[in-house]
Amino acid sequence: MIARMVFSTAVALIFTQAAGTVAELIDGMITSRFIGQDAYSAVSLLRPFTGMISLLAGFLATGSQVVCARLVGTGEHEEANRVLTLSAGIAAVLSAAILAGCVFFPRQVFSVCGVSVEKYPEIYPRMLEYLHGFMPGIPALMLTRVLGPIVVMDDGKKNFALSATALCLTNVAGDLLNALVFHGGNFGMGLVMAVSYLAQLAVLAAHFFRKESYFRFLWGRFSLTRLRNVARAGSPTFVRKLATVLRDLLINRMNLAVALSTAAIAARGVQSDLNSLMFCVGMGVGQTVLAIGGIFHGAEDRKGLQRVFAASLRTALVIAGGAGAVCFAGADLLAGLYLRDPEAVALAAFSIRCMAVSLVFDAVLTTFSHYLQSVENRTLVNLMNFGERLIIPVLMAFIMGRFFGSRGVLASIAVSKALLALTVLGILWAKNGHFPRSWEDLMLLPKSFGGAEEDNRYARLTSLEDVAAESEAAEQFSLEHGAHVQEARWISLFVEEMGGNIILHGNPRGRDRVYVDLRIYASKGRITISLRDYGQVFDPWKFYEIHQGSDPAANLGIRLVMRLASDVRHAYTFNSNCILISYESVNIGPKESVRPRRLQRLKALLRKRKA
Repeated sequence: MIARMVFSTAVALIFTQAAGTVAELIDGMITSRFIGQDAYSAVSLLRPFTGMISLLAGFLATGSQVVCARLVGTGEHEEANRVLTLSAGIAAVLSAAILAGCVFFPRQVFSVCGVSVEKYPEIYPRMLEYLHGFMPGIPALMLTRVLGPIVVMDDGKKNFALSATALCLTNVAGDLLNALVFHGGNFGMGLVMAVSYLAQLAVLAAHFFRKESYFRFLWGRFSLTRLRNVARAGSPTFVRKLATVLRDLLINRMNLAVALSTAAIAARGVQSDLNSLMFCVGMGVGQTVLAIGGIFHGAEDRKGLQRVFAASLRTALVIAGGAGAVCFAGADLLAGLYLRDPEAVALAAFSIRCMAVSLVFDAVLTTFSHYLQSVENRTLVNLMNFGERLIIPVLMAFIMGRFFGSRGVLASIAVSKALLALTVLGILWAKNGHFPRSWEDLMLLPKSFGGAEEDNRYARLTSLEDVAAESEAAEQFSLEHGAHVQEARWISLFVEEMGGNIILHGNPRGRDRVYVDLRIYASKGRITISLRDYGQVFDPWKFYEIHQGSDPAANLGIRLVMRLASDVRHAYTFNSNCILISYESVNIGPKESVRPRRLQRLKALLRKRKA
């Protein structure tokens, strides 16, 4: 079920991330074919600027996603909503600052992209036109990046996909109308892109007004602690994006220095466009492991985290391998969609094949770096980000550009990815003291994470027979970890009542069976039962609050569970319920130390239940 959860989420995230990139590709294709190669070169040279916007948006989006995932893993619902609201507010403020920079300092924006009016007088005006049209979409771009992953986490994959579809359809229709009917040039292309982002934002924002949404905007007092947590969690993404922007700036300059014609510039633009599209595979799977892995990491569930990690890497390999093969085989066709000049088409096809070779390496490396981010291994993930996104690709581009010109720069993408994969393998070999032989060797988790093996019990419940067996096992587990005999029976009751309810009533979608992942673990004087199922939404605490004033004989099992538990938390994310039920009075000592009034009340409830 974890593998299914990972795959479905990864596909949704890949599709939606790719939708934004496809919109940019359509801009490029239509601009190149209907407006001119110089106009397309202007749009492609502006990519580092949009990359900077993505840098800030990704920093906020990833930080809020990681923090919210951990809070979901520990059942802190209200705090997760406050973190989301804070991140959205900061995104709006940053958008206003970027817009002011575009209005008052356009020359500085373009100089960062490596373009000046003196050196490229024919390209500069085209870039300025596109920027003026694109500006209204900057706030929408920032907010969609922040809200999108949260919508997916909140069982909103369909809404997320619908928003991506709205983006693509609006962009395709608008680009064609601009090029063939209105003849709006580069300004029209930028404006269409802005309207497309606004359409996507409108669909995403509607999700948070649904009655059943887990996440909502919850305004409150500004908290530096929340901001610090988001910044710390998002810092690896900031480093990754910053390194990517610097890489593109430097490689653009290298390509401009060695290019013998505008064909080489156009070929680099094609490679960058398709590179952005195809590498959505790695980013989509990476975002998946970041969110789902963050939930299991917050719950300190070692086995669950291992299953998420393994499923994510397998998904990355399968999807990236297939996409890379298609791109390699269809490189000439793809290049022809962009360009007409034979020299430019030949160079572009070569650049696409180099990108296709690097795709599998990139998907695995990106998935691995996002996993490291989800488990807070920021040192290694930052080293990987600088190595993968900046140091190695720039070094390879410089060396290969010196010897092979533009072809060397274009081929350096594949060489740098393979070199980094070997480097990471060497680091893992050194850390483990041997060549990695298992998932554990790749995960780099502290030995203490998740507690000792004997302090955890895992099981899958698919029938009432499973529930009965695990109920007895839960009682024995509790006794072995110091619980009083009566407490062990109560904990056994938790498993019996909650597991049985899910099996009997949690199947509204016509499935053959309901799967429940059960974990019982003892830590720091507390025994916690974690039940994760893939059925309909069910919050036992809300159910208890609604029905506690009704017939005393009705729903007695739920009442017992709620009264006995010291803490009950619930979250519904990724189409699954996660119920955490804790009892912290373990190791209480002799029988007489149990509070008499509470014990008498509970025994009375048990007698009613038997009756």
